[in-house]
Amino acid sequence: MSCKQKAKNHKSFKKIQHILIVTFLFFIQTSVTYANLLLTPTRIEFDQRERSAKVSLVNTGNKTKTYKIFWRQQKQLNDGQYYHFQSEEEIADFPTADKMLRFSPRQVTLAPGERQYVRIALRRPKDLAEGEYRSHLVFEAQPDREEEKARAAANTSGIKLYLNLAFAIPVIVREGSLNVDTEFSKIELLTKKVKGKQHLGANLYLKKSGPHSTVGNVKVYWTDLGGSTERQIGILNNIAIYPEVNLRKIAIGFKDHTIKPGTLRVVYQGSEELEGITFIDHKLTVNPTDYKPAPMSK
Repeated sequence: MSCKQKAKNHKSFKKIQHILIVTFLFFIQTSVTYANLLLTPTRIEFDQRERSAKVSLVNTGNKTKTYKIFWRQQKQLNDGQYYHFQSEEEIADFPTADKMLRFSPRQVTLAPGERQYVRIALRRPKDLAEGEYRSHLVFEAQPDREEEKARAAANTSGIKLYLNLAFAIPVIVREGSLNVDTEFSKIELLTKKVKGKQHLGANLYLKKSGPHSTVGNVKVYWTDLGGSTERQIGILNNIAIYPEVNLRKIAIGFKDHTIKPGTLRVVYQGSEELEGITFIDHKLTVNPTDYKPAPMSK
């Protein structure tokens, strides 16, 4: 059913610094705790009326931590992963939002249990074209100086590896009424054995067109052949599909399910600011022969 709506990698002889970016764009929750940092919310969208927003940061660990905050430009790929633009030439044709947004502070230091807010202000241009503009706000953990000194003293090899965790959230400016067209494309039913136990799941392919993104929950329901009772066998919360993606591949596992004939129903319903919208509600008949072994990981 279709629903249409109007690293940094600096290398030297003595030091290798590796930055690991952990993004929540394809698995977003209202709040997320990761590596002793609680972020709320993990997605911000400015509609026609909104001019300001704020992000709450809470240090849930037992050590004081410092986070540097900056913009990063990246696009979504068909499998839900993200590509970080490497040059201004790559960004030139991408509708970024950072030029119309201001945030403060640029760096925060949080004692254990401490909370601080990062405030974001929007100055929407009068002649802004209809569509969606997006940049990603990054919170990058800075190295602990005392730990750096201790590692330096203990390491005599001349090569050190530092791991800086960073968390990115999308900040979206939407111009115009919501305009998307989303529909079910196809499904790949998969089996995989892990430690002798069979696991079932699927790759779902969803088509989307229009200048705006969607965010919502994907649910899979099952009804036995000849039965009348439907039960949920799979769920993924807050799945985003951005305008640059026309065909989104979503991998989902099934719980308490066996290979047998019946009917699958795939539902994609809006969450966050799109709560209450059903983008997809699609049924399909399944036979045991439709399941194929999952390809081996590379």
